[in-house]
Amino acid sequence: MQIVCHAFPAWDGNYLKSTVELMKRMAERGHQVLYVDYAYTWKDFFTQPPATRKRMLGLQARIRCIPVTGTGTLQVLTLPPVFPSNFLKQPFLYDFVNRLNSVFIERTIKSAMARLKFHQPVVINAFNPSFGVHLAGKLQESLLLYYCYDEISAANWAGKHGPRLEKQFIQVCDAVVCSSEGLQTKLASQHPNVQVVKNGVDFNQFFHRLPLEMLPPIPGKTPGQKVIGYLGSVDDRLDFALLESQFRRFSDALFVFVGRVQEVSIQQKLSAFPNVYLAGAFPATDLQGWVQQMDVCLIPFVKNKFTAGIYPLKINEYLAAGKPVVSTRFAPLQEFEEIVFLTEPAHFGDAIQRALDSGEKTEYQAFARKNDWMERAAQLENIMAT
Repeated sequence: MQIVCHAFPAWDGNYLKSTVELMKRMAERGHQVLYVDYAYTWKDFFTQPPATRKRMLGLQARIRCIPVTGTGTLQVLTLPPVFPSNFLKQPFLYDFVNRLNSVFIERTIKSAMARLKFHQPVVINAFNPSFGVHLAGKLQESLLLYYCYDEISAANWAGKHGPRLEKQFIQVCDAVVCSSEGLQTKLASQHPNVQVVKNGVDFNQFFHRLPLEMLPPIPGKTPGQKVIGYLGSVDDRLDFALLESQFRRFSDALFVFVGRVQEVSIQQKLSAFPNVYLAGAFPATDLQGWVQQMDVCLIPFVKNKFTAGIYPLKINEYLAAGKPVVSTRFAPLQEFEEIVFLTEPAHFGDAIQRALDSGEKTEYQAFARKNDWMERAAQLENIMAT
């Protein structure tokens, strides 16, 4: 099967992306995948590495071949720079600019498809409806899917126009694939065929244990000190009042946050506590060493309409490493009821204590093994085949 994935997420970066992981596994399952990379604007152009700028201008081959195991192929296509539009408040101006950008994008994708001999591919638009509405039917696709992995009205880049365009785009799609049951419930009223392919895990990566000498150092950690950790972006999804109360309750433990801190104010707030360490962001391949050193792993999200659509990537990563997980009940997570310490904020600290007392368990790993990305890709494959 030939697949063109018109993605919002950039292929490169130091954090894991479900779209990238799914497309890797689709290639490993024997499919031909063309991943259309994030459309950088002329404003973005000057912040990109030289090699990326050359590809954007066509001074270097736009198509990169990514090595994969198996019989499939994976190509990443760099688009030419587009005109910025997110600052535009008026819908007609925003749509005009994106319609113009779509002309250049369509031409570039078609050129790549011709070079790779793609005919009537399955097109997967990954959380990119602002271009999807203008490209629908233009790539001679045999099937058009919309992959929705987040609440679009919560995205800073899409808050003004995203919900309107998502609703419009869904109407012309053959099917919608969501990453959570919360998103499925929301979008079911807009399309008769809304399926769920939940986020997965690179099981072998997190199951594998590194030698002690290869573990990343944790500054300030004392021998025998418990580590309570969090993996992922440090942003407004987190319940900071809840976290601060845990910093005080477990003052002898060290709280380690591994991921991007989105705002300076958040960094300042957390850094004020002596038992908090902000490690920063790391490539997905380096995360296991951090999780391996955590005694308890947290998902301390607030509960609101935005987090209700989240199926957290980190939950299976924690479990694959055999770690006990403490999470708020921010979304429908019934499948984890017997395996994760799901709790209300008022009892969060008690759950952490029970998790510390319980320690690691192999049953956590057995659960996570069933949620490997290859299994998720098989689910997506079945949706495309029906």
